[in-house]
Amino acid sequence: MFSIGRFVLITLVLALLAVSGCQTIASKGLTPTQVAALKQQGFELTADGWTFGLSGKVLFGSDVETLNQPSTDIVKRIGRALIDVGIERLRIDGHTDASGTETYNQQLSLRRAESVSNILISVGMTKENIQMRGLGSTEPVAPNTTVAGRTENRRVSIVVIAG
Repeated sequence: MFSIGRFVLITLVLALLAVSGCQTIASKGLTPTQVAALKQQGFELTADGWTFGLSGKVLFGSDVETLNQPSTDIVKRIGRALIDVGIERLRIDGHTDASGTETYNQQLSLRRAESVSNILISVGMTKENIQMRGLGSTEPVAPNTTVAGRTENRRVSIVVIAG
């Protein structure tokens, strides 16, 4: 027969299992290993999901759509790390500073997203699993009134699409 102590112990264990199961829902279908890999690569959990871009920017020169070698190396490292843990679906958001027309900036930001996408494809990601958006200058992370601010705004964000 079960004692009250064993009943309480079993109930507590089941409650802990239920609570730990709920915690995985917050990761939107990602495994603990995948979340750990994202954190290790510098991704942060944002309203859009796991995003690389705010703390570790991939920056572009003014009116430039291709990455320099250090940024290319960062993107390759991220791509390989994501593939290693089975993360295959991404969204690449391209951004510009506020110089130039809205139409031109939207097109330039899309070309920047495509440039990063091509690097990820070169390390083994599948083109069909990468969405690209050109957001132009609509989502600045710094003021466009200074050279430093404009430099910060010429970037891409890599967003993991869970599921």
